[in-house]
Amino acid sequence: MSNTACIRCGKERIVGKKWTEYVGSSLVTFVLNVCPDPECQKIVDAQLKKKKENLEEIQRKSIKRRETYRATRKSASRAKKSSKSS
Repeated sequence: MSNTACIRCGKERIVGKKWTEYVGSSLVTFVLNVCPDPECQKIVDAQLKKKKENLEEIQRKSIKRRETYRATRKSASRAKKSSKSS
């Protein structure tokens, strides 16, 4: 297993939790590596949570824009078809 450094302090990360579970028909082993400094890990967790929330917000806005675009495109297409048939 490769050793990784903490993204904040640079210390070598340690195994915090290890578990196995079935994904479909495959048995998968998960390993959660954490910083050996608990205070540093709390800060890293907060930073990662903030990044995740920001990404989710961007994705929600993108989906909303896509739905709005599709709805306006459909209504414009219907209006164009009805004007041609008149």
